[in-house]
Order: sequence, then C-alpha cells, then structure tokens
Amino acid sequence: MRLPFRFAWLFASVALAACVEAEPPAAPAAKDSLRALDRAYAEAWLASSPDDQERAVLALFDRDAVIIPDGAAGPEKGISSLRRYWFPDDAPSTTVTHFDREIDAIDVEGDLGVVSGRYVLSFSYDGRDLTQKGNYVLVARYSGGAWKIQRMIWNDAPLTDV
Repeated sequence: MRLPFRFAWLFASVALAACVEAEPPAAPAAKDSLRALDRAYAEAWLASSPDDQERAVLALFDRDAVIIPDGAAGPEKGISSLRRYWFPDDAPSTTVTHFDREIDAIDVEGDLGVVSGRYVLSFSYDGRDLTQKGNYVLVARYSGGAWKIQRMIWNDAPLTDV
C-alpha cells in the first residue's frame, strides 16, 4: 500500500513543479533581456519579406497586447487587431529601411519591465521614402521564460519625405 502512495506523491510533486512559473531574471539580467527585446522589435521590422516581418513583429507581443498609436485612432487590442493595424491586406507595400531606437530608461519591478526612449524610422510606402521620429514606451511582462510586450504607446513628429 505504501508503494502506490509514493508514486502518487511523486506524480503530484512533478505536476506541481510543472505549474510553477519561471521567476524573472534579477534586475541587471532583466534589463539586458528588455534591451534585447527592444532591439528585436526594431530588427523585426527590418525582416526581408512582408511575411517574415509580420511573423517576427507579432511574435514579440503577448496575445492580449494593446498598442496605442499616435493620433486619434484609439487603442488596438489583441494580436488580431495588431495584425490588421500593421499588416492590412489591402495596403500598399511598406519596406522599412532603417529603424533606430535609443533607450532612455529601463525599469524592472518583478515580472514587469518598462522601456522608454526615442526612435527614428525610415521606410518606403506607396512610392515615397519617408522618415518618422518620436518617443515610445513599452511595457513587457516576463512569463513562460520570456519577456513579451503587453503595452506600447508612441508619438511622432509629422512624416518627412527623404
């Protein structure tokens, strides 16, 4: 009778251990990871094909993420909404040619991280070469062993032709 109890205890222990969420890294490592997430976001926009770009960008976001673009459009909530906002089926081709992000601050508290800074984005859209500059804040949560963007807001100066 003791043997089945031991197996039950072992099974329960393993099951509980599998349910424990991985702890976020300590602050210095977390800041490095958030810096890498911010860099990955810029690099994702530079992907060689539109499909690769879409996959790479959206993979960095939590499925319930919210973005708040500059302007009066309002927030976009969830991956499907982000996909429609950034990658609409009927839009002209957009090619990002340069995306530089300069981080001003990274703050970490437990499983939440905040990255803020400035950016310069250059891209070709509908036959025009454009540049946009602005500020951004992203909020990421550490879950499942990785940081995912949960919220992002940005503002920008008017577009300028290059």
